[in-house]
Amino acid sequence: MRRSSEARKFSRRKPWWKKHIKKLLLILALLGYLYYLLFGSYGFINITRLKRKEVLLRKEKRVLLKERMALTDSLSMIKQDTFLLEKFAREKLGMMKPGDTIILEIEK
Repeated sequence: MRRSSEARKFSRRKPWWKKHIKKLLLILALLGYLYYLLFGSYGFINITRLKRKEVLLRKEKRVLLKERMALTDSLSMIKQDTFLLEKFAREKLGMMKPGDTIILEIEK
């Protein structure tokens, strides 16, 4: 008789995961939420990466604005001064006046 009662105990026994299904589902839900908080589109990692990128872009913007200001200043100076305009045309664009002598440098 003892054997049959022991066999019934083992046959009626639920698997370990069925006993703890609520706990497992809760843990799984918490892990999913944690994954979303860390790696989701609005997650911590993505936000910190975007903030670093924002800082770099702001620095680049400042540099480009300074460069733009320098270029607009030099452009306004060239437009106002005809001597600078002529100098710029001769140096950068290779233009010349009638009667100028051209000297070419030959590199070996």
